[in-house]
Amino acid sequence: MRSLLLFILSLLPVAILGASAGEPALLYQLDSLLSQRPTIIDEKQDKIDRLKRMSMADNSTDMRLQLFYDLYQEYYVFKFDSAMVYARKGLELARQAGSNYYTTLYTLKQTELLAIGGLYSEAANALSAIDTTKIDARLRFDLYATCFSLYAYWSDYCDDPLYAPVYRQKANNYLKRAMEYASNDSPTYLYFMGEFATFVSNDRHEARRCYEEALSRLPSSSRHYAMSCFALAGNYRNEGDEQAYEDYLTRAAMSDVESCTMENMALQTLAVQLFQKGAEHLERAERYINISMEDAQFYNNRLRILEIAKSLPTIVNTYQAHVQQQNHSLRRALIFISLLVMAMLGAVLFIFRQNKLLTRRRHELSAANTQLSALNGQLKDANGQLSMLNTRLSDTNSRREGLARIYIELCAKYIDKLGKYQTLVKRKIKANQVQELLSTISSTRISEEDAQTFLSRFDKAFLELYPTFVDEFNALLQREFHIQQKQPGVMTTELRTFALIRLGVKNTADIAGLLFLSPQTIYNCRSVVKAHALVKDNFDEQVSRLCAVV
Repeated sequence: MRSLLLFILSLLPVAILGASAGEPALLYQLDSLLSQRPTIIDEKQDKIDRLKRMSMADNSTDMRLQLFYDLYQEYYVFKFDSAMVYARKGLELARQAGSNYYTTLYTLKQTELLAIGGLYSEAANALSAIDTTKIDARLRFDLYATCFSLYAYWSDYCDDPLYAPVYRQKANNYLKRAMEYASNDSPTYLYFMGEFATFVSNDRHEARRCYEEALSRLPSSSRHYAMSCFALAGNYRNEGDEQAYEDYLTRAAMSDVESCTMENMALQTLAVQLFQKGAEHLERAERYINISMEDAQFYNNRLRILEIAKSLPTIVNTYQAHVQQQNHSLRRALIFISLLVMAMLGAVLFIFRQNKLLTRRRHELSAANTQLSALNGQLKDANGQLSMLNTRLSDTNSRREGLARIYIELCAKYIDKLGKYQTLVKRKIKANQVQELLSTISSTRISEEDAQTFLSRFDKAFLELYPTFVDEFNALLQREFHIQQKQPGVMTTELRTFALIRLGVKNTADIAGLLFLSPQTIYNCRSVVKAHALVKDNFDEQVSRLCAVV
């Protein structure tokens, strides 16, 4: 009976949430960073606000030119329109001040933005306005590097056999000229050397060496660190190493999050890669592609929005079909659970019949006791023990019936919610409200109310089944670190974590999913509690043996 209840308890969460075992650790790190994005964006905005206040102060022209450039750098991959505003402000101020250096610098930066936004002809026109014979020596590398980026973007945009090779050749020619002025001391030198080996000399091994050395020298939060990771991903894919391709795409996406880069390709490409791997990665792929779309809309890059829009419907529609398939599986699981509950009820009836039989036998023994006075004392002791066992058995059955009732109610609640969700999907599809449906799907999460309902019912069921668990668990800890319940019938996160371990759920990721927490939180919780144990060795096994007698 106990194993049957434990099976029911473990089956429902797995059916609802799904298992995530076997996922690469890098993806969990990326998920953790994505959860911190609001804080990272706030820090970025604070830095921008400080620079804005400084730029509005009564500063010298050179100081304002530099502050406008700093603001451009902060906005460059953060907000397209704002970056363009400060590139134009800087260009206007540089022309008024007659500064050839800053005029050229801001023209190049304006060109970079136009190229990112897909305005290639306008970017080329802006470059043609620069007098290369009078350009400051410090900007020659930037000039040709900008030309390389422009025509590389243009070639990728065309992606056809007629124009793409022409623009790629122009990009390569400008890259050759740029490397003539590149400085070995520049932190981005090795990245451009990798680009040179990739596109000009076609030496993949040398390109890989340059990119990897660039990663060892650049901070992980820098733009060129992410670009080096993205380039390495492509390098490994050309060699047929799909796992390395995925790993470096993930590293590039992590770097983009760290640097608050909204103009990114890594997360979008990673979403497509995960989508192509199989159904078990669909949920993550759908989440990543939606985040990529949000970033593109925040950055206001129309070209990137169009690129993501090509992949978004396919991933979302496939994910939707996968959810429907999971719903069918859930229904089958619920039917199976119902059959198990019926079998359990049959077992309970059998136990009741056995109790009646035991009662009748006890009466027969009582009649025999009047004839066997010599054994009367022993039979009384036996009857007392039997009565106590019957009471404990009845109490155990009552608690188990309560547990079954709680989980039948929980199953019914989720069946109802799934039915309402299916009705909503059908209604939206029939009304051709696809965008609104996508918004609803991308924002759907298990509510705090549902989570609290699940946890409160779990607490009630577990403590009814194992009423001595808290006391026995505290007995394993040092006295000063005993864990107290906030209120009767409600367990803390630590108690819930080890309650699940007592039920046989030992994987940190599985526990985190059941308690709606991050794997890192569960890992920290287990580590802290284990550090306070009287005997740290085999602590989880000690917990598994608690409440041995029900």
